[in-house]
Amino acid sequence: MKESISIGQNVDDQPESVSGGSEDDFKGGPPQFLDSLLHRPIMVRMKDGRPIKGVLEAYNNYELLIDLGQSKRLIIFKGAISSIEAEERPEKRAGRR
Repeated sequence: MKESISIGQNVDDQPESVSGGSEDDFKGGPPQFLDSLLHRPIMVRMKDGRPIKGVLEAYNNYELLIDLGQSKRLIIFKGAISSIEAEERPEKRAGRR
């Protein structure tokens, strides 16, 4: 038996999403974990094995801005990164004795 599908609906009888192509509809972007690392010390290990230590100042879809200290900043392309390490934040204790 032949199934008929009406225009404007997909196979599951759900309305198709129509995108106007605006940037507000775009759900992609940088990984969410980078936001939690902003202004924290991190170590970036490059694909060639070099470690780079610094503070994550900013990021976008393609780059990280690392503050190396002594008024030096470095832009790293995400495609050249192998891993990113960050120290865990120490838990705050109520009463220290």
